[in-house]
Amino acid sequence: MKPSLTCLFAAVAMVCSSLAYGGSVRISAAEFVKDPAKVAALQKAVAAMKANNSADPTSTAYRASWQYWANTHGYLGLGSNSSGVVATYVPTQIANRCGGNQTCASYYSHLTDTPVPADGFTDAIWGTCQHGNLSFLPWHRLYLHFYERMLRKQSGTDDFNLPYWDYYQETGEHDVGVALPELVRGKSTGPLYDEFRTPGLNDYKTAIPANTASAEQAFDFTDFTSFSNQLQNQPHGAMHCGTGFGCRAPDMGLVPLAGLDPVFYMHHANIDRFWQCWLNRQAGGQTIDLAWAKKNLGMPDSWYDTKYQFVDENGQPVTVTIADVFTPGKIDTHYSQENNCQTSMPKATPPLTAAAKSAASFKLTAPLASTEATVLTGKVVKRGLKALGNINLLAANAKTAGVKAGHALLVIENVNAKTLPGVTYEIYLSNKKSPDRKVYIATFNYFGLFDSAHPHGDAAANIGTLKYDVQSELEALGLTSAADLEVQFVPSEAATAPEQGAAGEVTVGNILLLNADPAK
Repeated sequence: MKPSLTCLFAAVAMVCSSLAYGGSVRISAAEFVKDPAKVAALQKAVAAMKANNSADPTSTAYRASWQYWANTHGYLGLGSNSSGVVATYVPTQIANRCGGNQTCASYYSHLTDTPVPADGFTDAIWGTCQHGNLSFLPWHRLYLHFYERMLRKQSGTDDFNLPYWDYYQETGEHDVGVALPELVRGKSTGPLYDEFRTPGLNDYKTAIPANTASAEQAFDFTDFTSFSNQLQNQPHGAMHCGTGFGCRAPDMGLVPLAGLDPVFYMHHANIDRFWQCWLNRQAGGQTIDLAWAKKNLGMPDSWYDTKYQFVDENGQPVTVTIADVFTPGKIDTHYSQENNCQTSMPKATPPLTAAAKSAASFKLTAPLASTEATVLTGKVVKRGLKALGNINLLAANAKTAGVKAGHALLVIENVNAKTLPGVTYEIYLSNKKSPDRKVYIATFNYFGLFDSAHPHGDAAANIGTLKYDVQSELEALGLTSAADLEVQFVPSEAATAPEQGAAGEVTVGNILLLNADPAK
């Protein structure tokens, strides 16, 4: 892996669905905020949408409301796809997530039930977000497409485009961590401000740990399934938690309520940009259309026929399919940086000297494992690895699509949160003989955990089995023996520091290191 990936350029043959919108390109929030006219247009659009919250629920004006678009992603109320009602949902979430923290509990005070308009179609539109499955990326691309068109109309600016949150363009104080975009940070941003964010982010007193925003692991995989699953976990879910009080409170921290925060749409635009960069890399200059997708993404034809409903900028219901995402003339999605996607901050680990490289004789020729019970309770935990002879266990885990044959694969089985932790955990590989040689792998993601009311949530808090390509990280350690290798689970810098709750308890099953056998 590299700190930055340069994706091969591909002329994506997609044009706008309206000539008035042709040639649209989304730019980063950091660039967007430099243009007062663009900022004014966005603020005007969001303010107009929020004003429409009080419109007649069956009117086209209400379909242009902030509430309507947030509810398309998820909502509380009595509709078919609701995540529950306030009277039961809120007390349950506070009990599961806040651990007695009063600031956390106060973040639920603004939530209300929203009645579904009796218009014959909104019940099928609201609460249809796709998470935890392979429709995640196309559904959110379609959602952003229609949301952007609504913003464009409400702003009165024909060339308006939604900005994306390029995480590493705006850093925290002293250039440490990821800052909330200036575009939405603080009360001075007017309708773009949301008070229900991780404490300190709005006033630039805290930052999100830089590793949280890493997309390196996703880009290590060349098959769509592995890439989508990795990207959905990190940076997607991890950044929801970084912005949303550690995924303990709304708005950004809870799946059905995240759309209430204006930064949500910029966050998802960046996730969509990563997808476009990955597609461009995979296409290698070929036109990305439906034929290409069916040949290269490994998805059944029935997947492309999946239908979703939204409303357009005029408040009229529209039905689209996943195939439309790849059909020229249907969706126009382009980014100012979609072929040069920075996926992480530069590594802090010092490079190996020539002598160290020469001495680094360790090669992963046999699988290694730790079968020791691992419980994480807010402290650093280190696990050494040793040879393991359970061939059946190893063979099942080695078969992973989209990773190069022979690459070292780190597998962490059965990760579960018994209670929602007040900290996240970063995973590292380290060299016992060289304490300064510790390389970051990934961060646990709690987005959607303990959310039994939501159809895409996981009441059992099962994070599952995690797989990472760690070939380059292993090479960077300068190991001479397997005995020097260890896996570390490190509580991340808490952006929520003074407001942090109990550390909770996360359990981890077997930890395996083996050579990958790409699944076909």
